[in-house]
Amino acid sequence: MELLQVKTIDEMKKIIRDTFGNLKLATEKISINNGLGRVLGTDIVSAMNVPHFNRSVVDGYAVKLTDIQGASSAIPGFLRITGEVDMGKETHLLLNQGETIYVPTGGMVPVGTEAMVMIEYTEKLGDHDLAIYRNAGANENMMLVGDDIKIGEVAFEKNHLLRPQDIGVLSALGYLEVDVLKLPRVTIISTGDEIIRPGEVPKPGEVIDINTPALGAVTQRLGALMISMSYARDDAGVIQKAVEAALINSDMVVLSGGSSMGEKDYTVKVIDVLGKVLFHGLSIKPGKPTILGVVDGKPVVGLPGQPASAIIVYMIMLREFMTVFYGQDHFKYQTVQGTLMENVHAAPGRRTFQTVAIKDSDGSIEVRPTHGKSGMITLLSYSDGYIEITENEEGKNAGNFVKVTLF
Repeated sequence: MELLQVKTIDEMKKIIRDTFGNLKLATEKISINNGLGRVLGTDIVSAMNVPHFNRSVVDGYAVKLTDIQGASSAIPGFLRITGEVDMGKETHLLLNQGETIYVPTGGMVPVGTEAMVMIEYTEKLGDHDLAIYRNAGANENMMLVGDDIKIGEVAFEKNHLLRPQDIGVLSALGYLEVDVLKLPRVTIISTGDEIIRPGEVPKPGEVIDINTPALGAVTQRLGALMISMSYARDDAGVIQKAVEAALINSDMVVLSGGSSMGEKDYTVKVIDVLGKVLFHGLSIKPGKPTILGVVDGKPVVGLPGQPASAIIVYMIMLREFMTVFYGQDHFKYQTVQGTLMENVHAAPGRRTFQTVAIKDSDGSIEVRPTHGKSGMITLLSYSDGYIEITENEEGKNAGNFVKVTLF
């Protein structure tokens, strides 16, 4: 008997999407402390402004713009120090013309403040007078109410994969728990009379099971949950009962071994009895004798017994299934290359790491720098990665081909 018509990887992916595209994962509520790597089950909408008060992003002095207009190292502006803000406390100080008030980084700025000047550009003259050696723009070095996130704004959409910086955003929004999609549950069944458990001493002809632990690790690495490992000897009835039992609590069943066309290769026969074989054979090396079937609406995968083949094919297939389960492809490469869409300036003599967002536009990658005030907790969340500018460069120009290191 020959293998069924061999499918390409693209054809395999289309079969998975067409057959299992309507599979939905239930949601569960978890602590944000356990949220890393989980996928949101609902939109996250802000119930508050962040920040909820006007605050300084530098250690410096609150000023009126007209008081420091034209100020420089040659012609400083002079202001009267009328107080200082205590960190972590509300201030009722009022800034008037000709006055300045000290504000620490993160402190609440007094009413009437039009900009903050960094302490590095000031000099105290006694206890009550201050010289300011530079100008400032409106709201410079300040974050206003809602600058970061506004009430009613969608901070994260459903199916978003939570990263470390996202946990910080959730905390800033006051979330202690979030609804996430449950992890897809996978059962792995190793088949074969020759297979023995890890830790047992093999006799001649016996083989210590490599596949089950390795496939379990791949399952975990790609964000699914292995709920059971089991073993089945080369007997169609035994394998069938193992698959039936696994389907009760699993979203996917994976059989390792028995996927070829030998006398004791029963996987395709079992799937054909319980459900439907979607394909038997992939045009890849290694991993040709791969099976995909559907039983009770759930995927049942038959992998080659050879460990390298099994692991490689499983990675490819599980990544596609995870994309179907989660509604998005969360498996991006660590680095991508693309075209920079805007000029990026940098300070010579220092290595610069510029956050960027990337976008696939008609098959090419567009790279755009992401900008925001230094105190914005969402800046990293809105970025996909960063580009690196060396000490000897003054920046990057629009049109440059750049490498993006992804978060």
